Amino acid sequence: MIPRVAKIPISEAKAIFRHRLAEGASLLAISQYVGAALNMVTNILIARLLGPTDYGLVALAVAYPTMLYSFVSIKSVSVTTRYVAAFRAKKETEKLEAIVKLGYGLDFYVSLMALTLVAISSWWVSERFYRQPYLAWLMVVYAGSFPLFSLTGNSWAVLSSWGRFRLLAIFEVLHPFLKLCLTVGFIVAGFGVSGVVIGMGLAQASIGLIMMIATTDLLLCEGLGTWWKASLKPVISLKRELMGFLGWNYLLVTLSGLLVQLPVMLLGRLRGPEEAGFYRIALSIGTVGSYLETSLGRVIYPTLSAWWSSEGEERIVRTLKGWTLKVGLPISATIVLVTILFPWLLPLLFGHDYRPAVPGVQVIMLGIAISATFFWLNSFYYASKKINLWVSGYTLYTILVIGLGWFVIKQWGFFGLSCLMTVGKVLFTFSMFALLSWDKVKWKK
Repeated sequence: MIPRVAKIPISEAKAIFRHRLAEGASLLAISQYVGAALNMVTNILIARLLGPTDYGLVALAVAYPTMLYSFVSIKSVSVTTRYVAAFRAKKETEKLEAIVKLGYGLDFYVSLMALTLVAISSWWVSERFYRQPYLAWLMVVYAGSFPLFSLTGNSWAVLSSWGRFRLLAIFEVLHPFLKLCLTVGFIVAGFGVSGVVIGMGLAQASIGLIMMIATTDLLLCEGLGTWWKASLKPVISLKRELMGFLGWNYLLVTLSGLLVQLPVMLLGRLRGPEEAGFYRIALSIGTVGSYLETSLGRVIYPTLSAWWSSEGEERIVRTLKGWTLKVGLPISATIVLVTILFPWLLPLLFGHDYRPAVPGVQVIMLGIAISATFFWLNSFYYASKKINLWVSGYTLYTILVIGLGWFVIKQWGFFGLSCLMTVGKVLFTFSMFALLSWDKVKWKK
């Protein structure tokens, strides 16, 4: 039996909420840091075995397909998570099955579109933009993993809504483990840059297929039918709401993809593969630094969504200030302290050829630390159906970075881009936090 959220007393609900927050976030954070360690080992081995130039070529080969995928993809996980959690709490099984099918279907067909576009345009990008014509076929090979990899998003939505954080933690480790084995194995076998790109693609395709199988098994064990046989009729009444949610989410995913991958491409064109490789390393380390923030957000989002459908915002808002002071600030301080050690750590791990990347990486991490203070911010906007405000703010952030990016990269290269990204991220975070008060969300002691 699934308890109705509305019948749980406030004190008991808060206790459950804190317990889930601590246990689920801890599991995901630990698994992500284990995965980060595997990713770090992978990046170190690839960087050392290939050298800065070839490592930069790998970054360029992956950047364009990833950017194009983010441009056409709707990445429905943020939308389906909210509705799966709400329908499960209300025991509306027909709607739940329908939203699962819709999520898988949208992600899969959009990924096929991305693969087709990469196959058509990769030759032009590699030859005319990068001036590296032999990268074209590698872009297509990497994009070939997108259809299966697209299955991970909706699988995460279902598994997290059922609180299967242990299983998700396993997948968080399995993906980088597969990438480590495949990429390094191909390099040792003598395939060089092409081996790394192929290995990354195979790892993505494998984890997508595995997660989809696990999700299907969970739904069958819970007494639900096979999701691909479900009818979409139960959610037709939500068509307008879903289209609005998906539309805003699509815009956000598109902008985030541009914000990550386009600077890599610009660095490769204006400053060469070496600085593009430096930026990719900075993004990898920044991703590691944001794991705890990401884990906390992923754990609280399904619960916030379930509560919002029955309780409204008053109960949730009361806890936000405590989270910021007791959880967010300590995480932020820890990230800053670790960043101080980078002048010694980065050359030790990656080699002395990567010493010029240190200042830029430190600047990127400063933005990560400030964002971590408000780890709940994104989940709050999504759960409260204020995604339009979040995406509007992110749009301004993207315009700032991309609009100034070309000039900044030409003048100051990788370090200048790192400063621009951090300034934009800090302005966006503080603006969205300040907007909560302006939007009549009352902070109470």
